[in-house]
Amino acid sequence: MTDGSMHADYARGRDADGRGARAELVYRYRFRALAAVRSAPMLRGGRLLDLGAAEGRTLGEMMRLGGPAQAVGVEISTDLVEMATRLGFPVIAGDVQDLPAEIRARRFDVVTAMAVLEHLPDPAAALRSAFEVLAPGGRLIASAPSPFWDRLAGASGIHKEQAHHVQEVDGAFFRRQASEAGFVRIRTRPFMFVGTAFLPYLGLVPPVELAQRLEAPFSRFPFSSLFINQLFIADRP
Repeated sequence: MTDGSMHADYARGRDADGRGARAELVYRYRFRALAAVRSAPMLRGGRLLDLGAAEGRTLGEMMRLGGPAQAVGVEISTDLVEMATRLGFPVIAGDVQDLPAEIRARRFDVVTAMAVLEHLPDPAAALRSAFEVLAPGGRLIASAPSPFWDRLAGASGIHKEQAHHVQEVDGAFFRRQASEAGFVRIRTRPFMFVGTAFLPYLGLVPPVELAQRLEAPFSRFPFSSLFINQLFIADRP
């Protein structure tokens, strides 16, 4: 699918044939949600917009951990929006590259785009959309897979979602696009240590709080290949 979006087949895969989310999916959405919440202290009592919310599980986890007063997600796949509705998550249909008018009319303290930019034909448009709806002093938090591990996982068949990735997003790409959108204080860091990230595929799911503590010492080394994901943070002046 050249547009990188994901619909009915993907939605069915997210639900592990009706038994609930797969172990590796649960680990990833919990890990990303915790990383986002820890990077956005203004989330508590604030307003949250999650771009590319899929079936809403990451949004729901951020709501649980971060305690925003208001939260909504936007997702282009109607299959995933329907799934989010069944799961009880506040996700509406829309294109994150051209947000619905009802979202553009609002302002948010935190906008997240977790594992989204790599799926978009025009990630710069999504960053401009995020900037437009952030309140002054608001924060964008995004993530994307490490290009090295993304290619490896796709080639090995471990990570079938890689087939839907149409962009390679690294720190330089994000800094350039975010700066052009108007963001300031742009920073990036690797996260999701490879030593624990693949355990869920073996049926071993470590608590995400423990996994993030274990990866902290390794994040001091300048070897981003030790991590399968990247976290991007940028502020609206």
